[in-house]
Amino acid sequence: MRTKNAKILFIILGLSASAWAGWEGYRFVARSLGRSAQTTSKRRIAVMGFTSETGGKSRASAIVTERLTSEISATPGLEVVERGRLDEVLKEQKLGARGVLDPVTAKKIGNILGADAVVTGTVIELNNTDVEINARLVDTQDAHILKAVTKTVKKDWEEKTSGWSDFNFDMNIDLDAPIALLPAGFMDEEVCRKLEENEAALVRSCVELRARKIAYELKTGALKLSQLKKNPGSEINNADLKRQFYLKMKEWYYSSELRPLTSQEEDLVERISPQIEKYPCR
Repeated sequence: MRTKNAKILFIILGLSASAWAGWEGYRFVARSLGRSAQTTSKRRIAVMGFTSETGGKSRASAIVTERLTSEISATPGLEVVERGRLDEVLKEQKLGARGVLDPVTAKKIGNILGADAVVTGTVIELNNTDVEINARLVDTQDAHILKAVTKTVKKDWEEKTSGWSDFNFDMNIDLDAPIALLPAGFMDEEVCRKLEENEAALVRSCVELRARKIAYELKTGALKLSQLKKNPGSEINNADLKRQFYLKMKEWYYSSELRPLTSQEEDLVERISPQIEKYPCR
C-alpha cells in the first residue's frame, strides 16, 4: 500500500514540477518587468495585447498575453489595469494595440487609466514547439522603454482549427452591385481580344481548381493566416471571376469531398494562371 501511495505521490509531484517548469519562462519575464517597475516607482501597469511578428493577432499572442498578465498581477506592490477596461479605452480612443507605442498613445493610456507604465510586445513562433516572447515595459509619460526582456518558452497548446468566418477575407467587391455601364467600344477588339468560349470555360474551371487548392490548405492548416500577405484571389482582376473564386472557395471549404489537387490539376492551374489574371482577354 505504501509503495502504491509513493508512486501516486511521485506522479503528482512530477506533473506539478512539469507544469511549474512550463510557466517558469513567463515568471522570468514577469519578474524582470516587475522589478524594473518597482525600481522606477511604476505601480499601476496596463498589459496590452501582444502581437505576432507580422503585427496581427494569433492564438500564441493571445495565450502569452493572458499568462503574462496573470504573472504580473501576482507581483507584490503592482496593480494591473483590468483587461476589459483597457480594451474599452483602446476602442473608444481608437488607439489600437499594435505592439509599438508612440508617445501620444502612451500618454493617453496613462491619463485615462491612471497607468504609470504599459507592458507590450511581440510573440514569434520559432517552430512547432517554441515561441519567443519579446516584452517591453514602457513609461506612459514619454513612451520611454524602461525594460526589455526576451525569453523563449515551450508551446504547450494546440493550434485551434479555424472556421471559415475566422479568415475574414475582404473580397473587395460588392456582390449585389449592378454591372457598371461602360462607354461604347470600351472593350473592343483593339483593346481586348476576348477569349473564345471554350478558352473562357477552361479559365473558369482553373479558377475553381485554385479555389479548391486554397480551401484545402486552409482546412488542413497547411496554409496559416499568419503566412498570408494578401487575400487569396486578389490577383484576379475580373469582378465576376473573383466572385466565382470566393464563392467556390467557401463551398469547397465546407464540402465533404474536399481533396488536394492532383499533379495534373496543379500543372493545369500553373499553365492557365496568366490567363486568369487577364480574363476575359487573351
